[in-house]
Amino acid sequence: MTNVHRHGKGDVRMAATVRHDRVRVTVHDDSPELPSPRRAAGHETNGRGLFLVTALSDICGMTIDEPAEGTGKAVWFEFNLPPTNTKSTA
Repeated sequence: MTNVHRHGKGDVRMAATVRHDRVRVTVHDDSPELPSPRRAAGHETNGRGLFLVTALSDICGMTIDEPAEGTGKAVWFEFNLPPTNTKSTA
């Protein structure tokens, strides 16, 4: 959200979808320009957002809207949820 707040354009939307085994978070803004990951120097206080998303998620990506949908882009990531134990121990 920080990246899109600082670098995105127009309306910003975030959606989270929770399924029984995974969570997907999508952040969308109206700019078609994709973010470009970079390697931040040790003394820099920013520049690690996409690196962290990639490192902490199971899968991530970026998409540009289809012309009929608008002119923006979405950055998304997913992570697996741990399995739930449905057996009773009583």
